[in-house]
Amino acid sequence: MASKPASNDMVSTYMRGDSQPVAGSVPLSTSRYLNSPLFVHAFAQRSLRRYGHDVPTTYDVPDMLRGIADVTDRDEVQQAIDEEKVASADFRKWIEARKVSRYYIDDLRDAAPGTLGHAILSFMTRSGLDINFLNEEREIVDDVDYLRMRSGGGHDIQHIVSGFGPDPAGEHALGMMNVTCNSLAFNPLLARYASMPILFITAAGYPRIGLNYPQGLPMLLEATELGIRAGRSIRMPLLMVEWESYLDWQLDDVRADLGFEPGPGDAWEASNETCLG
Repeated sequence: MASKPASNDMVSTYMRGDSQPVAGSVPLSTSRYLNSPLFVHAFAQRSLRRYGHDVPTTYDVPDMLRGIADVTDRDEVQQAIDEEKVASADFRKWIEARKVSRYYIDDLRDAAPGTLGHAILSFMTRSGLDINFLNEEREIVDDVDYLRMRSGGGHDIQHIVSGFGPDPAGEHALGMMNVTCNSLAFNPLLARYASMPILFITAAGYPRIGLNYPQGLPMLLEATELGIRAGRSIRMPLLMVEWESYLDWQLDDVRADLGFEPGPGDAWEASNETCLG
């Protein structure tokens, strides 16, 4: 005889036991993220909403950045940076140099076909986008500020070099590549800060696509696998790569020098249909 399925009350009792939460005038948690209305709103929005064609997929990024700022302890991040400076001479040299890379069409017109410089030139002329947008010309206040800028800057170049295209699956793969290489290269608190925006986006991608676009989930899982593999193979975090030193290199040589296998290029463009709308 088949056993009777457990009722919701039985499941609730089993999961919660006899414990009762501490009473208070407002909901509180031991999680700084759950205690931030800005973060909770942004993460729920990114995780659960559908991606229509009325607004860009980046529409909720400003909310995300406000949420991340609300839960960020700058002193904690600076301490993590200082610890990494002691542990890694390469990191100390890189972050203390505070180098800012910017790319302009007029400077790349003579780039040879097949080179990274030519690929950047083609991207800027074809898309009309400002590849320097997140490397805005402003004073860098401190190490934390510089790391935030480097974590977001160069994103379009990362797409070009990694072979993970600017489609939902490619964005997810590139995010997983960054999260993975940062986690392997840095101490945990520093890796968390360096990866926070992309960790937020990739983590939210699973429920968003799995719940709203289940037909796109197999491609997302493939993107996860290839992104992690590339992040484990690359010899330095993507945010530390000085792409200007590779402008005259052929793309395949850039990838070989950094030590990772490129993604499938345009093969995931179908995710623009299966994971949107």
